[in-house]
Amino acid sequence: MDDPQPDRDDILAIARLAGLHLPAAYESELVDAYTHVRRLVSLVPRPHTRSDEPAHVFDPAKAAPPPSADAD
Repeated sequence: MDDPQPDRDDILAIARLAGLHLPAAYESELVDAYTHVRRLVSLVPRPHTRSDEPAHVFDPAKAAPPPSADAD
């Protein structure tokens, strides 16, 4: 199922919530750019869940080199 496409007011509301307050002259550019960004994001594969992020699965003990016999 596809996500519903936000309309112009929704996109501008998202921008304002993010702290981006644009002059009216730039609003249409933001709306056009947002449409392209949504298309690009939809092309990014998402085979893993959020819990598979490296910060959640990285184990520093497994990544460390084995202790050498010479170490004091």
